Amino acid sequence: MIVLKYIEGKKWELYKPITYVLCDGHVITIPKGFKTDLSSSPKILWSLFPPFGNFLLAALIHDYLYVTKYKNNRTFADKEMLYISNALNSNKIDNYLRYYAVVLFGWVVWNK
Repeated sequence: MIVLKYIEGKKWELYKPITYVLCDGHVITIPKGFKTDLSSSPKILWSLFPPFGNFLLAALIHDYLYVTKYKNNRTFADKEMLYISNALNSNKIDNYLRYYAVVLFGWVVWNK
């Protein structure tokens, strides 16, 4: 179960750690206290692409992979998000739109 605590604005904090096995076999643990904006959709688009939903685990793992620069491989992080989203969220159109958004615009966050 994912437990988040609202901080302010678009920021949430993970209240309990999450351990997950990535598709490459590596196990990651997102620590308690990890801060996230959930899915990084602009507030104006929340009615179409809310920042939370069945893809929440995918968004958390994607954020963590970006923050930690996992394997220094942004493409892996983006594809992992799509893989997890497709496993958990039956809305494939939503999954792919979010995936292509991070492919196109994720460099902004990755390069920070």
